[in-house]
Amino acid sequence: MEIVAAMRRIRYEFKLKNIKKKKVNILVSTDCVKVILRKKKKRKGWSWDESSMLVTQDPIYRIFYVSHDAQDLKIFSYIARDGQSNVFRCNVFKSKRKSQAMRIV
Repeated sequence: MEIVAAMRRIRYEFKLKNIKKKKVNILVSTDCVKVILRKKKKRKGWSWDESSMLVTQDPIYRIFYVSHDAQDLKIFSYIARDGQSNVFRCNVFKSKRKSQAMRIV
């Protein structure tokens, strides 16, 4: 239950500080989870230059916990251990549709 409380606390802090959420694409593979920043170029559509837009990349074996918020099924998160500092990091996401979040979790 502490993990869900931490996820809600992170959302509350962002709302309180009025921090704008970043739009990202999440690529899930058998090796890792990549979070890539979405930036739209003028008249050319979406750009997929991963090197300049990579927010985070976590190997599957470092992911500790995956969950969605029971009160808002569009919200989901995962906790991963950082490779260099061995600190646990919680990543919280909000999808456009409930079905997208449920499919990931």
